Amino acid sequence: MINLAELSLQFDLKRDALFSYERERSLLAAEYKDRLVELDRADTSMNGMLPAYSGARLLEGEKLIREFGKRWKNRSEAIEWVDSVLGSVTVGAVDGSQIYAEKLYNIPVGAVQVASVFNSHTGEGVIQKTGIRLITPDEFEAHSVHALSREFVDARRFEAECDALIGLMEEHEGIFVMLDGALVLPHVNFLNEALRSLYVKAVTGLLEVSERTMNPVIGFIDSSMPRDVTRMMGFLFGLPETKLSDVYLFNMDWGDRTRSFLCDRDDRRQGSLGSVLDSYGRFRDGIAFFYMRTGSAVPSRVEFPGWAHERGLVEKIADIVRAEAVIRGGYPDLLMRAHNSSVIHAGEHRLFYGMLENFCRQNGIRLDVGAKQFHKTHTLAGKYS
Repeated sequence: MINLAELSLQFDLKRDALFSYERERSLLAAEYKDRLVELDRADTSMNGMLPAYSGARLLEGEKLIREFGKRWKNRSEAIEWVDSVLGSVTVGAVDGSQIYAEKLYNIPVGAVQVASVFNSHTGEGVIQKTGIRLITPDEFEAHSVHALSREFVDARRFEAECDALIGLMEEHEGIFVMLDGALVLPHVNFLNEALRSLYVKAVTGLLEVSERTMNPVIGFIDSSMPRDVTRMMGFLFGLPETKLSDVYLFNMDWGDRTRSFLCDRDDRRQGSLGSVLDSYGRFRDGIAFFYMRTGSAVPSRVEFPGWAHERGLVEKIADIVRAEAVIRGGYPDLLMRAHNSSVIHAGEHRLFYGMLENFCRQNGIRLDVGAKQFHKTHTLAGKYS
């Protein structure tokens, strides 16, 4: 049980540190915001001023903030607009969940479950499919990871999500598919080579199919804290280096978005040769993004293949994200449906381990269970019953 009294004292002790952090961030944000008017006038010719790993590069021209402009009197008017956007478009989404290998069992076994949903908006409603994959000890060993590695299970979940998105793109012509997460993978450079390769192979395979089928894949990041635009502004306007996240730059009304940028993130680690995008091959300079206000908090980030800009699909992508957010009230509806279909609840975790125990027992496989797990799953007799 958490020690609330001690925690309250800790907050009091750390007040100055938290205040100083917020004050520094506010001062830097003001300095950067003062220069946004210059970014409003910047055009793609200024990309020549940027070095490699500049954070971002200019893609769309003209205004920095693209105002949505539509205001509805009531929910009915909003839904009418949603119907006008989605009425002739097939939209899909994928999300996943996982069960990590449990240290209380001597055989490491995990699982990932992925749900894919789509709506062709032809009256059939939302169609969904859920699949589950078991992760066995040989797979942990083959990727040179610890037998209880959560990072490996997370990587296999991402791989399964990409496979499900590929399935949707290959099954449907003219579909827009949504991933609950980034196309520019934010953490991969901190993993070992085997896990990095798994992630990169999955995302580049996804981008290849998106390009081949001309079906845009949209990465939606609800809480995004990269510093791509701020880093670019530092180079363009001689601003001091900052840890300020992009999302604190923009004051936007609901539905407004920024212009699009190409991502050139610098996530190189000390002693490493390159960024994660350097491992994307021909897609290295092919991931675009913008920020959009879809809820009451900071803007969300939307990532998509650069070819979608060349084909004039950026505003269509923006409208699809807006429409999906209207349905759900701030978060894309189909992504939430995919999440709800894929999530594995606590009780189902217990069911999973019960099935594992029964399977091993029936097949003569020795499965040792730690004492702690035994006491969690069995009723004690005597005075403790």
